[in-house]
Amino acid sequence: MKRSQQVVVFLIFLISIGFVTPAFAAYHVSFVSDVARITAPTGNGLSCQGYVNIEGTSKLEQIWLCVRGPADEVTTYPVNVIENAFQYELSLRFGAGTYTIWVGDSSEHFDGNIRFEVTNTLNADLRYAAPSAYVDSKNEIVTQLSSSLVKPEMTDNEKLAAIYQWVTQNIAYDYNAYKEQANILKPASVIIQEKKGMCRDYSFTVAALARASGLEAKIVYGQARNGENGRTEYHAWNEVKLNGNWIFLDSTWDAGYVKSGQFFRSPQLKFFNMESKGTSQTHQVEKITLH
Repeated sequence: MKRSQQVVVFLIFLISIGFVTPAFAAYHVSFVSDVARITAPTGNGLSCQGYVNIEGTSKLEQIWLCVRGPADEVTTYPVNVIENAFQYELSLRFGAGTYTIWVGDSSEHFDGNIRFEVTNTLNADLRYAAPSAYVDSKNEIVTQLSSSLVKPEMTDNEKLAAIYQWVTQNIAYDYNAYKEQANILKPASVIIQEKKGMCRDYSFTVAALARASGLEAKIVYGQARNGENGRTEYHAWNEVKLNGNWIFLDSTWDAGYVKSGQFFRSPQLKFFNMESKGTSQTHQVEKITLH
């Protein structure tokens, strides 16, 4: 993953949020715009427990939700429109409090024409446990794979090991996407079907399968230095909570390596629950995302 590419995308998102801040700040409640019509919820300030079901109609093929949490956490969600209708179960992942929701026609533009609030009464911070736009842990494809890999009698460490083994042995590194600097974010359910991706895609998949199995999982971005070529690049990996501690995993590096444009599987797993002393020499955390 190219650092410059990630920085540009992040700046575009911040700039777009800045442009629409006045609309966000004004107390304006509306469920209809040129983009969409929201049919559920039907009123402002709906009281919810952990999630809210958002339904509506639109002439577009896809609409976007922008969600601001109780402590000003901001996330966006793409929602597909099928036969002019859409439905999305939005997890209120950031604990109890008021959530503001906007609807727009892209991930960079929310003009405030649709804006409403919901109140989460569930007093639990589930930001690393509940599904998100790209860590779609409730998607049927993800839950079916998780059920096939993870058994109830397994320990949490065994569950994670089974997930990690599958990802590193079944997802190939998409070197063509890397060369083309492709920046289309895909949910884990799509990566599982395509069986290829870049570092963020590996991280989304590990996190989705982990959350589907009842484990908390983070997506981490930062600088990573490959010991083989000594080069430092912007990279994505995971931290997963086991027995109260967050452990390090880099499924991209453990999946294999690219040589002369071809992907080769790694003969051994070296970056599963690696000690912090080792990771500090190769990985430098810059941000833990809200994916």
